[in-house]
Amino acid sequence: MTGTARLLCAAASACANPAHAQTDRIDEPPQIVVTAPSGSDDVVLADTTVNAQVLSGDALNRQHHANLADLLDSSLGSISLSNGTGSPYQSDVSYRGFQATSLLGSPTGLSVWLDGVRMNEPFGSIVNWDLIPMNAISAVEVLPGSNPLFGLNTLGGALVLTTKNGADNGGLGVTVQGGSFARRAILAEAGGTLAGKSLDWFVSGNFDNQNGYRWYTHTRVSQGYGKLRWRGGATHAELGVLWADTSLNGTQSLPLSMLGTPQSAYTWPDNVSNNQLVINLKADTRLSDVLKLSANVYYRRSDSHSSNSNASLGDACDGVTYDCSALAPGGTARDLFTTNPFQSAAFTAYAGGLPIHDYTSGINTTLVTSDVYQHSFGGNALIDLDASLGRFVNDLNLGGSFEIATIRSDQATGLAQLVNYQTVAMASNPLYGSAAGFAGSPLINAVAVSSHNRALNLFARDMVKLTPKLSLTASLSYTLTHLDLFGTNATLLDASGRYVWTDAGGTMYYNPAYLGASTWDAASGALVTAAAPAGATAGPEVDPVNGVHTYHRFNPAVGLAWNPRGEVGFFASYSEAMRAPTAIELACADPARPCSLPTGFNGDPDLRAVVAHSLELGARGTIARRFGARRLGWNAAVYRTLVDNDIQFIFGASGLGYFANLGRTERRGFELGLTAEWARVQVSANYGHVAATYREGFIDSVGDSVAPGARITGIPSQSLKLRATYRPIEAVTIGANLIAVSGQYAHGDEANTQPAVPGYALVNCDLSVTPLPRLELFGTVTNLFDRHYATFGVMGTNIYTGGEEQFRTPAPGRAVLGGIRYRFGGGHPAADMD
Repeated sequence: MTGTARLLCAAASACANPAHAQTDRIDEPPQIVVTAPSGSDDVVLADTTVNAQVLSGDALNRQHHANLADLLDSSLGSISLSNGTGSPYQSDVSYRGFQATSLLGSPTGLSVWLDGVRMNEPFGSIVNWDLIPMNAISAVEVLPGSNPLFGLNTLGGALVLTTKNGADNGGLGVTVQGGSFARRAILAEAGGTLAGKSLDWFVSGNFDNQNGYRWYTHTRVSQGYGKLRWRGGATHAELGVLWADTSLNGTQSLPLSMLGTPQSAYTWPDNVSNNQLVINLKADTRLSDVLKLSANVYYRRSDSHSSNSNASLGDACDGVTYDCSALAPGGTARDLFTTNPFQSAAFTAYAGGLPIHDYTSGINTTLVTSDVYQHSFGGNALIDLDASLGRFVNDLNLGGSFEIATIRSDQATGLAQLVNYQTVAMASNPLYGSAAGFAGSPLINAVAVSSHNRALNLFARDMVKLTPKLSLTASLSYTLTHLDLFGTNATLLDASGRYVWTDAGGTMYYNPAYLGASTWDAASGALVTAAAPAGATAGPEVDPVNGVHTYHRFNPAVGLAWNPRGEVGFFASYSEAMRAPTAIELACADPARPCSLPTGFNGDPDLRAVVAHSLELGARGTIARRFGARRLGWNAAVYRTLVDNDIQFIFGASGLGYFANLGRTERRGFELGLTAEWARVQVSANYGHVAATYREGFIDSVGDSVAPGARITGIPSQSLKLRATYRPIEAVTIGANLIAVSGQYAHGDEANTQPAVPGYALVNCDLSVTPLPRLELFGTVTNLFDRHYATFGVMGTNIYTGGEEQFRTPAPGRAVLGGIRYRFGGGHPAADMD
C-alpha cells in the first residue's frame, strides 16, 4: 500500500466509517483531510472541528457499486438515498437532512467537488452521478457543516473527490462483470511513469449497460478519464480530462393501487441523456519552506436532453367538447389504436384488481422534451502560509473560487395519446383544429430560457495551535452570486388543446403563431391554412421570463479541536453559509402558475437567499489492543443547523408545484460510529438520527396548513449501517452489510397528514477470491431477502381511477452480480484489499 493510500485509510478508520481499510499497524501516520475545494492544503484529522468521514483504497470498489451515490449509502453514516425514477444513476443523496440530488425539485444543500471542479450543475445545482467515473476516484471525503470555504450549496456539507494518478496506480487492470437485469459492464484502467518518474499518467474507461429492475428503465453509461502529471522539484502540474455520455431511462412512481406489479410503468418513456466534457489544469509551487501557492482552472460542458411522459385526462374530456366515455372499462375506443406503430409489442397488461389496461388510447395527455446546454468556466486559488506566530504554530490560507456559467434551456410540451401506458406524441391536433378553423401543430407550450451566472467566493482561514493539544480554527468568506435570467414562455394551446379560448368576459382569443400554418386534411384531400377566427383577438400567449438577481454575504466559521490524549479528541464548531436561488428556482416560483418539473417556467418572482447556521460538538478516538482487537475506532457527534429562507418545491395533487421560501427550517441530530479490527475480521457500525422540521408554518399548494414542527418531506429520521468482513484464508474475503432506514413523509404531504412511506432493512453480501496473484473473482448479492420497499413517495392523482393516492417508486429486488478482475503489471491486485 502506498503512503498516500495508508494515510487516507487511517483517516477512514479513525472516522469509524465502514470502509474496512487496512489498519494492521498501531503506529499509523497522522490522518489527513483536505480543507479547500482544490485539495491543495490539508490538516491532521485530529485538528479538524467536524466529524469528517473518508473512504479510500479498496474500500471504494469492494462492493462493486455502479455509482458514487450507492457507495455513499452503503458505506458512510448519516446518509440515505431516495430514488424517484427507478434509474440506478438518478438517486438523491441525503446527508444530515440536506441533499445532493440528481433531479430538479429537491432542495440542494451539499456541494460536490472533483479535483477542484464543481460538479453541481449551474442549472438547478443538481449532481449527475452518471457523470462521475467510479474507477477514477482514489478518495472520497464527506465534510459536514456549513463550511464557508466550499462556497455555493454548502449548507449541510461538502463531498470532496480526489482522482487517481499513475505513480500510485501503475499497470493495467481490467474488470468484466454481469448479472441481474441483463447488466453487462467493463471497467479498465492503466497508469505508469515516464522520464525518470517526473511524469506519470493515468487513464480509465467504463461502460455499463443494463435493462433495469422496472420495465422501460434501460441504462447505458460510458465514461472516460485521463490525467497527466509533471513533478519538477518544488513545482507540480497536472492536466485532467473527464468525458461521459449516458442515456438513462426511468419510469414514474406508481400509485399504491398499482404496486402489486412493481415492475410496471405508470407512463413511459422518461429519458435523460447527458453528455459531459471537463478539462482541468492544476498547478502548485512551493516558494519556501513555509509558503505554497496552488491553483486550478477548468472548463466544463454539460448537455442534457430529456423526454418526460405525463398522464392527464385534461379539460378535453368534459363530456361536452370531447366525449371520453368510450374510454371507460369495457369501452371500445382503445380499438382505434390497436395498430399504432409505437405500441410496445412486449407490453404485459396490468394484472392487478383495476381495469387499468382498458385505458389504452385517446387520452389527452402530454409529452415534454427538454434540452439544456451548460458551459462553465471556473477555478480556485490558494495561498498556504505555515509560519509560526511567536510560540504558536500557525497555518494560514488565503484563497477563493469563481465560476462563470452560461445556460440555455429549451422545452416543448405537446399533446399526446396514451397507448398501453406509452405516451405517444400526436402528429397533429385532433381535438379542436376543425371546430376553430385551425389545423396544425399539437404544441402546447414552448419555453426558451437563458441564464448567465457568476459566482465568487473569497476566504481567509487560519488554524493556530494554542497549545500542543489545543487548536483554534477560524475563517471568513465573502460569497457573491449574480444571475441574469431572460427568455420567453409561449402558450400555444389552452389546457384542453384548443387554438382559441374565451375568457371570463366573453372575449375569444387565438394564437397568432398559427396564422398561415397549413396541414393536410385527409377528409377533403386538400391543404388547410390556419386563419384568424371571426371576432377573435390575438391573445397574450407569450410571457417574458426575465430578471436580474444579486446575492452576497459574509460567512464566518470558528472551531476548536482539543486532544488531551493521543487516543481521544474533542471538537466543536460553528459555521454559516449561503446558497443563492438557482435559475430554475427563480423561474418557477409563482404559486398561481405552478410548474411540472422540469417542464415549464412561469415568470421570475424573486426568492431570498438561503442561509444556514450550523453548530456541532463531538469526540473521536482509537483504542489499541482491547478485546483482542488490533484496533478500535469510534466517533460521536451532535449537531444542529438552522436554515433561514429555506427553498423547497411545493408539490400539488396534480403533480404541479412551485419553489418557495418557507421561512426557517431545522436539522438537528446525532451520529455514532465504531470500527473494530481483528486478525481476520473487521466490523463497523454507523447510526445517524436527524430531525428535519419546518420551524415556521405555511399553507401548502393544496390548502393544508403546515404547522411548525412538521417533518420535512423525503427525509428519513434514522439510518443504521452495519458492515462485517471475514477472511478465512488470505485469498478469500467474505463481506456482508445491513442498511436500515426509517420511514419518511411523501412529497406533497408537508402537513404530515398521510401515512409515511415505510422504512426498510436490506442485507447485501459480497465475496472475493484471488486464486492467482493478479486475478480476482468476485460476486455480490444486493437485497438478499428480496424485500419490497420504496425510498421515494409523492402525493398525486391517479389518472386511471381519478382518485388521490400516494405514489411510490419501487426499489430493485434481489440482484446478483459476478465478475473477474485481472491486473497486468503494477502492484499486486490484493495489496490494498481490506
